[in-house]
Order: sequence, then structure tokens, then C-alpha cells
Amino acid sequence: MIKVLVVDDDKEFVNSLSIALGENFEVDKVYSFEDALKIFEPFIYDVALIDVRLSESPQDRRGLEILKEIKAQDPYLPVLIITAYGDIDVAVESLKLGAEDFIQKNKVGLDDYRIILNNLFRTGKLKRKVSSLESRLEKIDPWEIIGKDEKIEEVRRLIRLVAEDGYINVLIRGETGTGKELVARAIHRQGIRKNNPYVVVALASLNKETITSDLFGHEKGSYTGAITRRIGFIEEANGGVIFLDEIGELHPEIQVKLLRVIETKEFTRLGGNKPIKVDIQWVMATHQNLEMMVKEGRFREDLYYRLKTFEIYLPPLRERKEDIPLIAYHFLKLFKEESRVEVNAINKEAMELLMDYDWPGNVRELRQCIQHAILKARLSSKDVIEPKHLPQEIYRKNEKDQPTPCLDIKFPLNIHMKLAELELRCVEEALKSVRKKTEAWKLLGYSNRFALRRRILKIFKKYPELKTCYSSLYEAFAKNK
Repeated sequence: MIKVLVVDDDKEFVNSLSIALGENFEVDKVYSFEDALKIFEPFIYDVALIDVRLSESPQDRRGLEILKEIKAQDPYLPVLIITAYGDIDVAVESLKLGAEDFIQKNKVGLDDYRIILNNLFRTGKLKRKVSSLESRLEKIDPWEIIGKDEKIEEVRRLIRLVAEDGYINVLIRGETGTGKELVARAIHRQGIRKNNPYVVVALASLNKETITSDLFGHEKGSYTGAITRRIGFIEEANGGVIFLDEIGELHPEIQVKLLRVIETKEFTRLGGNKPIKVDIQWVMATHQNLEMMVKEGRFREDLYYRLKTFEIYLPPLRERKEDIPLIAYHFLKLFKEESRVEVNAINKEAMELLMDYDWPGNVRELRQCIQHAILKARLSSKDVIEPKHLPQEIYRKNEKDQPTPCLDIKFPLNIHMKLAELELRCVEEALKSVRKKTEAWKLLGYSNRFALRRRILKIFKKYPELKTCYSSLYEAFAKNK
């Protein structure tokens, strides 16, 4: 349903228009300047249609005043200005004030208004969406490198250095998921080339048969299927920054061609004979050991030393754990902005689990973890992330990593007491596996919960020294009668 505000003193026209628009339109009819200002509220309407003259006076242009007021309150509301008179000056003024279009009543049939207003509705919807995206980008930068660790501060310093230079070739090193593309984007966004192209090439995803064409382009007829000329990634990046991700995946034959471009600053398209000059800042990344690859003959030594002009190392998340809360809340805020979720915090226990985890997938894995936890929290109608909302590999790993209390084996030993300890440990695991604590007895094979309680209290009575190691278990069963 498209909600339309129609402001016109011609009641007969307004009523006829309302009927012609049909059931897909909800029309608010206003016949005077004063009522229009009273009834209008921003972000309520999808389209507005306003007559310039709202009285018999030829000097009346109060419709333009309404237009001005509407645009001040709701700048992305599409407004159609109409009049019974073909006044060019009024048309020009209305467009300057922000109207999307200006038409004469007697030049357009009533049925045509449905098409016009539908088009304006789509235009307005698109403008609002773009505005919303721009607003979100101003509030939060999804490409921001988050962290206060001194290693990350050093990364930021190096980014500023190479960005300001604009010509240094950069090799970014780090494990998968540490944020190598973030660094590449930051170099472009903060640098002297920020208004020029930024081209990302995931080398590992390129087809081996077409990688030469993908990178360098080709001329028409250079091979079967080359029906048109193609501009390659390198040519697309001319004047800007190119990011070659996973440079270690590049075939040695292509490594030679890439080295030549970097050194000579020119190349030829596949099937071409005219050298093309390029001015590019080269940023490359890898998680592999290039030194070892050079020794094994899998990576060219000359290209390796050319890439080593300037290195930026991204530490794994496990080496900067004090940044985990900051990064986790950054992602929480980001996803909250994107999907308008009401999950606002991470409780202490959940944060401790995040801090204890080693994060083999680094920042990327933490991002996915927070996204997963938000979904689980929403499903359980919680506005705070709890341990149970975290992925199982994090939640369960913490349980597995906990040492079994007092279950160290030292000889000589009391075998009966050690068996009793093992039984207590099984009870603890059963309690963690059920929603209702009173149902743990079923997992342990007892006839009922009272039988389980009697057994636990009997163990503690016989071996009181175990109360220290299993204090929470003892308190739970001693209190529940």
C-alpha cells in the first residue's frame, strides 16, 4: 500500500484522483494550506502531490511553501507539483526546492497518475535506502582495524606510512582471518590514491586456464572464445591500489609476468603487442611461509625480494587477547545496526569463554561467533549473550579444558574413594547436559532423583574430604531435600 498526501483546493479533482489511483494507494486528502501544515508528519507518506495554487488568486504560490516545509522535515519524500497553468518560472522554482517533477493537470489523464506516483514511490524508496546506508557508514566503519594492543598500534603506524607514500609495494603477512584485507583497504582509504580505483583479486579463486586473461586482459580474437577485448584487473587498478590476496597461490609462470609488470610498470594484454603503462601501488598478502616456498622452488626468489620492500605483520588474535572484548563489542554494535536486534551486551561468563578460547580462525571466527550468539540469544528472547549462546566449540571446549578436580592418581591410593570421585564427576557432567537439574538421574540410571540424592550424600558422608573439591555439588544436593 502506497500512502499519498494530496494537497489541492479542487475537491472534485482530488476525489476523482483518489478513485482513479485504486486500492493500492491510501490517499490523505487536504484542501488548504493551513490543514496541510497541520496534518503533515515526516516519514509517514511515500509520495506527496501538491497543487501550486490553493486559492483563486493568480498570485497564490503557497503550494511551494508546503513543498519547502516538507523537504525540510522529510528530504527524501518524493513530491510531485501540479498546476492548472503552464508556468515555467514556477516549474523551475519547484525543482530548485526539491520537487521530483512538475506537471500540468490538463496535460495528464487521471489514470496516468498511478504510473507517475508508482515511479516516484520507487525513487523515494531507493533514496531512503541509500541515505540509511550512508548514515550507518558514518556511525560505524566496518573496515576499521579494532584494537589497542601495541602490535596493532604498530600496524596502524605502518599503514599511515605506506598510505602517505602511495608508491611503496607492501606485503601483508598473517594467519587466515587476521584481517589482511582490512589493512589493504586502509592503505587505499587513507592514502594519496583514495579517489582512484581499489581492485581486490583473490588469486586462489581464479581459474588456472584464464588467470592470465583475468590479470592482464586480452585482445579480441586472442584465443577461442575471446569475442571482445577484455580489460584485466591490473589495468582496472591503474592510478590506484591493487590487492593481490594469497600471492603464494600464484603459478611460477604467472609470477614471472607479475614481476615484469612491477619492475617495468608496463604490460601487454594477451594477444596484444602494444605496451600499456600502469601506475599502481601493489599490496599483496599471504598466510604462507614464502621463505620456505623459495627454498622449495615454488616461489621465485626475485619476486620474493621485490615484495619484501615493506612488510606488515598482523598478529593472531591469541597474541592480543586484551583486544577481544573491544572487537566483540564492535561486532555486536555492527550487527545491531545492520539488523536492528535488541541484543545489547555480553555477560561476564560468556566474555571469559571468549577470552579463554584460542581463535584459530582469528578475527573472522570471532565475527562469526558473535553473529551466531546474537541469533541464539534472540531465539531465546534474551538481550544479553550468555555462554549457552556461543558456538559449541567454544562453550564445550571450556568444559573439556577444565581439569577433573582432585582426580589425580597417586599411589598408594584408596581405590574406593577414587571410584567415588569418578561417580561425582559423572554427576557433574550429567547436570550440565540437562535443562532441568532434577532430571539428571535419568542419564545416570537411577530409579528417581531421590535415589541419586541419597547416593551423593552417602559419598560425601563417607569421604568428607571430597567436599572441598566438589563443594558446589555438595551444596546443591545438601540443600535440595
